[in-house]
Amino acid sequence: MARAAWDRARQQYPRALATFGSENPSMPGTVGTSRPALQQVLRTGHLRELVTFLFQGISSDLVPEMLGGREDPNPEIEQERPSRRQAEGRAELERLAAQLNLDDTLSVTEKQAALARATRRHTVQRDPDDVRPPLSRAERPFAVNDLGLTWMPASSVYDLAMNTGLQEASEDTGGLVLTGTAGSTYRFLVHAARMRDQWGIDLDLGLIRAGMIAMSLSAGHHSFHEVMRGAQLALDAVPGHDPALDYQDNWGRYWNIHPLTEQELRAHVARDGLFPDEHARALLDVT
Repeated sequence: MARAAWDRARQQYPRALATFGSENPSMPGTVGTSRPALQQVLRTGHLRELVTFLFQGISSDLVPEMLGGREDPNPEIEQERPSRRQAEGRAELERLAAQLNLDDTLSVTEKQAALARATRRHTVQRDPDDVRPPLSRAERPFAVNDLGLTWMPASSVYDLAMNTGLQEASEDTGGLVLTGTAGSTYRFLVHAARMRDQWGIDLDLGLIRAGMIAMSLSAGHHSFHEVMRGAQLALDAVPGHDPALDYQDNWGRYWNIHPLTEQELRAHVARDGLFPDEHARALLDVT
């Protein structure tokens, strides 16, 4: 998918190739905007780098433009967005930044250090050497500073009040909510389907969705439920999509995650080989 987007951009918008890159240290998968760095992502990049590459191309509307224009907003996602609010931790950082800016007793270096220390409490709390897949040589300068990882989860920036419609509906079905339905996953699958139809690219929508699950959960951007909801909204608009991909929004939601089999999920994902609903039933049996 990344290669197809890059090749088309080289033909149609050769001066816009840097759009696929980022120099934002708070974003996992950042490798900069130089052409050699982006070409290296296409040759040997891992999942995190490739997702960020495509996220930049899609969120900037470069990829949508090559596919005929930006897609229409999804009404369900649009209806949710007013309920998304700034997380308290983010608000604290902004207040601290404002206070430091007014403090004439500190040097610029001291102000930056103080803000960096405060920010560290809200970034991904993991040893940089324990990140999987391992940080690439291109990622490390952006992803790591003297305090650790610089990645900022979306859950440190946004949250949803417990009385929102998504929270209430998800509580009934056992879905966990973090920052709202994943609009990025929705857009990824919408444009993957457009690439298949318009460019004849053989793309597995279920595999792309699995990649978004891996990226979103490890980065703290969205819950599993939110990614699957975003993907399903896109799949609903794809004529003749494989029904095996349909999200079962119920207590058995973790049993079917294409392309993984139930056996693979039990062996490599499920704690003690049991899914959450099975753990819950076991607890109910005990009580």
